[in-house]
Amino acid sequence: MEAMHGCLACKSCAGQCPVKVDIPDLRAKFMSLYYGRYLRPAKDYLVASLEATLPAMAKMPRLYNAAISNPLARNIIQRLNLIESPLLTGVNLQATLLQRGFAMADGQYQANAVIIVQDAFTSYFETQLVLDVFELLKKLGFAPQLAPFKPNGKPLHVHGFLDRFKQAATDNSAMLQKLAQNGVPLVGIDPSMTLTYRSEYAKTLANPPKVTLLQEWLAEQFTKRAPTLKLNTAAFTLIPHCSEKTNVASAFSDWEKVFTSLGMSLNTQPAGCCGMAGTFGHEADHREQSKQIYAQSWAKIVAEQGDKLLATGYSCRCQVKLIDKKNLNHPVQALLACF
Repeated sequence: MEAMHGCLACKSCAGQCPVKVDIPDLRAKFMSLYYGRYLRPAKDYLVASLEATLPAMAKMPRLYNAAISNPLARNIIQRLNLIESPLLTGVNLQATLLQRGFAMADGQYQANAVIIVQDAFTSYFETQLVLDVFELLKKLGFAPQLAPFKPNGKPLHVHGFLDRFKQAATDNSAMLQKLAQNGVPLVGIDPSMTLTYRSEYAKTLANPPKVTLLQEWLAEQFTKRAPTLKLNTAAFTLIPHCSEKTNVASAFSDWEKVFTSLGMSLNTQPAGCCGMAGTFGHEADHREQSKQIYAQSWAKIVAEQGDKLLATGYSCRCQVKLIDKKNLNHPVQALLACF
């Protein structure tokens, strides 16, 4: 258990190992068995309930943020082995999109439709990024629609709640399959959450939904039909998300294709894991180790690259903000700013 507790569950091993030994998957199975015999820490239940409770908490963001920021509450949460909990944006994603003229995915689709699959972290903690994705896709001539929010189940799997994960995956998959039954593509924003559909879902369900990474889908569209517009020339540097880099060979060449197609330049900067790795860096007993991992590669890159540095992972941007007090943009936001 001590060894498994030190695993970041970043899945880099699963992508790089020649025979694809998936330690995070083995870890989830081990934890499921282990906590069938021993008492679980309360922290695990808090993390496991996050996705299911966020929609309710988002209805009272000021109260939630005030409670999370209260010194007494922070002390209690730290005693439960959690630290640096993110705050809700307070922006109602669905209402804002409707005000801007976008539609919810309901089975009625127009030409060039694409369904954006929500994940808890961008929808509730980085709502502006989701709004920017919609605005960019609209400018590129697509008709994005928002899928209803359902828990993805990734946190459940990471902490070994395998029965609950299977139920969450089954429910979410049924909804997404229904939305995509007319051939409308499903696209995710956060790499870690999106890759769950082709990894953990594929090992749990007979027919998981096909959810592509945003850059995979955009690169495919631009291959079929090159965009006619060219954006203001600018050069950016992209720092990889470890799971994305090691499990999807084309992940960053696809971003480069998208930028090049729009007349811009993108350079991918080699780097290791940022150290956040989902909830790993939010656990008090891992925080110092998380900082050390960040210092090994990310710290120098962030210091050198300035405001032209981009990151695709929510956890990566969160880590940079916590340690270096800098807000990194997502590639979508860089593209949108150049219109």
